Amino acid sequence: MGNEATISSPDGRSLVLRPAKALSWQDFVDAWDYRELLWILAVRDVKVRYKQASLGIAWALLQPLTQMVIFTVLFNRFAGIHGDSTVPYPVFCLAGLTVWSLFASGLSLSSESLINSSNLVTKVYFPRVIVPLAAIFTAAVDSAIAGTLLVGLMIAMRVPFHATALLAIPIAAIGGLCAAALGLWTSAINLQFRDVRHALPFFIQLLVYATPVFYSSSIVPERYRPLVALNPMVAVVNGFRAALFGTEIPFAKLGLSIAFALVVGLLGFIRFRHLEQTFADRI
Repeated sequence: MGNEATISSPDGRSLVLRPAKALSWQDFVDAWDYRELLWILAVRDVKVRYKQASLGIAWALLQPLTQMVIFTVLFNRFAGIHGDSTVPYPVFCLAGLTVWSLFASGLSLSSESLINSSNLVTKVYFPRVIVPLAAIFTAAVDSAIAGTLLVGLMIAMRVPFHATALLAIPIAAIGGLCAAALGLWTSAINLQFRDVRHALPFFIQLLVYATPVFYSSSIVPERYRPLVALNPMVAVVNGFRAALFGTEIPFAKLGLSIAFALVVGLLGFIRFRHLEQTFADRI
């Protein structure tokens, strides 16, 4: 057929060469076979992230704590913005920051992961998709540390715990899934167009204002809510808070966020695999 080539061997057998498919089941099998490497890279990234920092892992506590204080002073005290629940605003705000940091940090780290692991990418064979996915686990560690701060603040401010709080972790994982889906795109494109590393922080900074991290979705005018709902992190942040504070969890909207992550992630995986053979030349 058109793009096929046939090679005949001396023993009479024929080898038919065909163009690689856009996606095959073997791609997923290869990635799964290297799952141990995924864990090794994730642990390495976490160690490197804090090894040369004088404050070490304390940075993962200082960043959300500082943001919470700034948001509380600026938006709650000065602007009069309140949460949509009975919990104190600092707890409301920190809950949003905890799950948001998983997405924002995961997307940022995964986007730079191929460049930061250039020596590994150019010298050793393995499914390169492992690299941006490992970066998501690094962000998950930061988010988990912020989560301990959140639990401590809830205890200090006497915020009651509910059984639905057990759902907060899988809901937060949806945010990590969204970061991984977009990270497959940005990590590969970042090798083609280095402008991505400059544009992405600006994009994330804008997106935080389009996500109810420091404000409640209820203050958004009704006519703009369908537009805001296009952001999959809106449902994740709202669902995370609802699980923690015992209010109604938006399962239907969370389902849409999962669908977004799966579709965008699958398309990103196809694009990533298509560009993978050029990575060594572009780094």
